[in-house]
Amino acid sequence: MSALVTTELFAQPGHGNDVAQLLLDILGESLEHEGCEEIRILRDLNDADHVTGLTQWTEAHNYTDYLAWRTARGFTATFEAMLTRPLVIHYYDEIYQGQGIAARTAEV
Repeated sequence: MSALVTTELFAQPGHGNDVAQLLLDILGESLEHEGCEEIRILRDLNDADHVTGLTQWTEAHNYTDYLAWRTARGFTATFEAMLTRPLVIHYYDEIYQGQGIAARTAEV
């Protein structure tokens, strides 16, 4: 089963757009990394400086390998210089996914 990973980035005040843009700029390479199945970039509706990557990987180690690759290339340090605190990373197994009425109605 796939592993879902959230990576939270807390940007310096007023720099949430810069962090989001950097994530978007490297998106192509990220999507091509081994084991990457899906990436979503999210912004907190109540705090524009809080950006989250929601990613899906074939296995959790694919993300840790990806993060090590990014770190070796200097991207982790680039992000950390833009943040108020270190990256917050969580790994999840998906237990359930379902569509609500709004999504089901839109399909008809």
